[in-house]
Amino acid sequence: MEAVRLVVEHRSEWRQLWIEGTTDLPDGAFVDYQVAHEMSDTTPADEWPATNLIESGRASVTQGHFWTQINTFNWPRGSVRIVVQFPLPPQPAEVEARYGAFGERLTGDNVVTVAGARVVEVEHVFDHRR
Repeated sequence: MEAVRLVVEHRSEWRQLWIEGTTDLPDGAFVDYQVAHEMSDTTPADEWPATNLIESGRASVTQGHFWTQINTFNWPRGSVRIVVQFPLPPQPAEVEARYGAFGERLTGDNVVTVAGARVVEVEHVFDHRR
């Protein structure tokens, strides 16, 4: 069984949100991220001030780090939730061999079950200010 260290943080710079993290995953592994501004839960999408109040994607691990960038132009102030997960498929063959195709070899307090798979999940919440 393998425990995985996965830490996520954010940095805001001039209308850009940087999602950055550190991990002990090997180079080439992919982490999936979802970002949601609180307004996306309470306001119909056609009334959002920006089309990307919910954003998701993948980031590749390189030398213990992963990152991505989201344009926050027109985002209002409010709470933002970032969730990062590993190992949603597809993963490189060596990553899948080590952790399992469905995370079956993962262990630790940060492991949850998602759609029948074992997934390392971390959450980071912060207040977005313009």
